[in-house]
Amino acid sequence: MNTSAKVDRRDSLKLAKTLTLASAGILAFSATQAAAAVDISHKIKIAGDLRMFTQRMALSAAFVMLDVEKDHYLEVLTEEYDEFTDDIDALRNGDPEFSMAPEENALVLEAINTVEFGWSVLGPPLKDVIDTGTVDDEHFSAIEHVNTQVMTLTDSLIHRILLEYKDAIPLDLAYQIDVVGSLRMLSQKMIKEAILVALEFEAEAHHEMLVGSMQLFRFDLDKLAGNMAHNEHTLPAATGEFAEHLTHAEHCWVKLQPILEKLDQTHAVEYAEVLELAHEADVILAALDAMNEILIKQADEA
Repeated sequence: MNTSAKVDRRDSLKLAKTLTLASAGILAFSATQAAAAVDISHKIKIAGDLRMFTQRMALSAAFVMLDVEKDHYLEVLTEEYDEFTDDIDALRNGDPEFSMAPEENALVLEAINTVEFGWSVLGPPLKDVIDTGTVDDEHFSAIEHVNTQVMTLTDSLIHRILLEYKDAIPLDLAYQIDVVGSLRMLSQKMIKEAILVALEFEAEAHHEMLVGSMQLFRFDLDKLAGNMAHNEHTLPAATGEFAEHLTHAEHCWVKLQPILEKLDQTHAVEYAEVLELAHEADVILAALDAMNEILIKQADEA
């Protein structure tokens, strides 16, 4: 019997077994990476929803105060109030629907707790609007001051997630989700600010905020087009369906910008203009939401 041949066969079997185990390990590792990317992308997206809701709810309260499509915006406010609470719970405890595991990172949990504390202050006056269907100046002032602070807390939460899980998702994709989320928030924030300037509601402060919001919105559009760096990182130029929705959002911005500038300059509110702003707020948000869904799908398929 050829001993050498027997040894070779044994070695071949061992090698085959080793390769099989290694392949299984690689596949398991790849699957884990893919699951992590899905998990983190949804965390970023949901935290971005919270950031946008802080401004969308305040804008809805402003429309209720002005009696602009009041029933519709009370309904919008109610839906977003409920979703804000659900989203905080999903970030902390996970959500199987979105393949999100319960949060275990202590620093992310601390950021979630901070947002929840802010919500404990912002939530009650918003709930009063929902329950009574009315908003007076004093009531809205309380909402406006707190909602800006809670927006800052949600922004810190997003950046904490990005920092703690920076290796779990491709950097380009993480930054694109973050920038689109920023645009979604700014689209509602700058409309709210323009209305408040026109109403001469702390006009000087809201004028400065509006100028900053409009500039950031333009910058974010440029970042997604690959024309401007985000955190010293240039994003790839938009392509395909994502580029089509980006073009739509840019067209919405071209239409929206002069209306915002007019309200800022004239300090005069005409009902027809406020109705147009309400419509444009929904249209531009829908375009940005579509971009957001494309990015989340890309993460799911990564």
